[in-house]
Amino acid sequence: MGSFILGITMLITKALGMIYRIPLTNILGGTGMGYYSSAYTVFMPLYAIAASGIPSAMSMVVAESYAFERYKNIRRIKHVSLIGFSFISLLASLLMIFLSYPISKYISGDSKAYLCVIAIAPSILVGSIMSVYRGYYEGLRNMIPTAVSEIIESILRVVLGLGGAYLAIFIANRSFLKNGTVFGQAVKNPEDILSAATPYISAFSLFGVTLSTLIAAIYCALRSRIYGDGITKKMIASDVVTDRMRTIFKSVLSLAFPIAISSVITTIISMIDLATIPTLIKRLLDKNSNIGLFKIIGSQIDKNDIPSFVYGSFVGLALTIFGLIPSLTSIFGKSSFANVATCYSKKNMTALTKSVNAALFSTNFIAMPCSLGLIILSKPVLSLFFSTRPLEVSITVQPLMYLCVGMIFISITVTMFSLLQAVGNVKAPLKILTGGLVIKLILNIILISVERLNINGAAISTSVSYMFIGICAVRSFVKYTEVKIDFITTVIKPLFAGILSTIVILLSFIIVNEHQNQIISLLISIVFGSIMYILFMCLLSVFNKNTIKSLFSNTNI
Repeated sequence: MGSFILGITMLITKALGMIYRIPLTNILGGTGMGYYSSAYTVFMPLYAIAASGIPSAMSMVVAESYAFERYKNIRRIKHVSLIGFSFISLLASLLMIFLSYPISKYISGDSKAYLCVIAIAPSILVGSIMSVYRGYYEGLRNMIPTAVSEIIESILRVVLGLGGAYLAIFIANRSFLKNGTVFGQAVKNPEDILSAATPYISAFSLFGVTLSTLIAAIYCALRSRIYGDGITKKMIASDVVTDRMRTIFKSVLSLAFPIAISSVITTIISMIDLATIPTLIKRLLDKNSNIGLFKIIGSQIDKNDIPSFVYGSFVGLALTIFGLIPSLTSIFGKSSFANVATCYSKKNMTALTKSVNAALFSTNFIAMPCSLGLIILSKPVLSLFFSTRPLEVSITVQPLMYLCVGMIFISITVTMFSLLQAVGNVKAPLKILTGGLVIKLILNIILISVERLNINGAAISTSVSYMFIGICAVRSFVKYTEVKIDFITTVIKPLFAGILSTIVILLSFIIVNEHQNQIISLLISIVFGSIMYILFMCLLSVFNKNTIKSLFSNTNI
């Protein structure tokens, strides 16, 4: 039930995310997405330190207290965590605001991004408060607050984020007509209005994102006050012993900190792209401007803007599509978190094994066919979503194809890291991610510098690093828990069925595309391939009555 609720929520939020991200990318283009992505890349490490470990840590300690009927202690955990993490995240938000200009200039390489950094900084504070509430209810196995708050946040992100972008465009056009300036900058031609306003459009949009997070956090607080948490006065009266406030916060922090550090390392992987792609692309451009990548761009982009344009296109288009499937499959690790924590604390290895295998199977069931199918459909998918940005699409088709290989492994990584944290092994993800970070950095420097690879090198290094991380995560979990994973059912069969369905998708797309336009051909081939994938899974004896029943049983996810 938890997976079902979060699954529906994830589908809705991802659809809304695309509704927000795609028009925004079409408005900003590669250069504007460079500003936008730079602010996010700088924002994420601070957010990771202040808030990213909170939901898992809260869920873990709450689930453990609930398993041993320590209801009064559960309430104290929430109270202490709200105070402690609000203070930490407030400091992080203020630090980001005060350092916005030097951060933008010396880390992202473009001081124009400082407004974007300021606009997104308050999200650290409100996001951490919301994370406390979400983790609290997830520990109680109540996914409704998380689901509703995510939907509220996603809807408002579309409304306020895009609304902010269009408001900035309106202000820019009005200012130009009135006095020939755009946000204080003199502009001669109407064609240059959008270019001059791009940093402000990005900042206005990010401020809309901050407001959406704030309203979602307010919902969580109001819901908690109005509807409560299901713990009755009688249940609290039965629990007369509570831990000291200092002990509770130390316990939550000790769990949250390694998770946060792991998240920081994950964001540093993104920062590696920010630090290396523009620099190495500029070096390639200075060395040889006749490389195929630069021939595609031609004279459409100013030479000085090409490095930012290539980086923004890679992040705004290729990585946006790349992140969709792992975001969807993350629900299986997240929804099984509380149950795995409870089973492990009670040493119920039978139930633990079933939950882990179900989570891993569910992850691969979605990730395998989507990743393989996207390899052959990269161009039509990018063209469909970013139809007004053909130049950006043309230089990100190949990178996306290379990224799709890593999509399978990052999906597995997200699920397994969640399960590792559930059983209390919070240090393993940190060690594994550190190794992946080193691989990513070395390969970025080597591969992007190769003229024939250029931006494709960043995609290849991402896939290789996540391949290493995913394999190590599974191995670490098995070694730590001694759980036996059914690799035939959870990995081999979905992979084999995914390969067969990908062949079907390719053939159907080629055939249908001769008679229909690209959009119709794409949709028909995906639907037909999905049907055949389910059929192949049935022929491989993966789907039967017992399998379906076990996936939704109370002893599983």
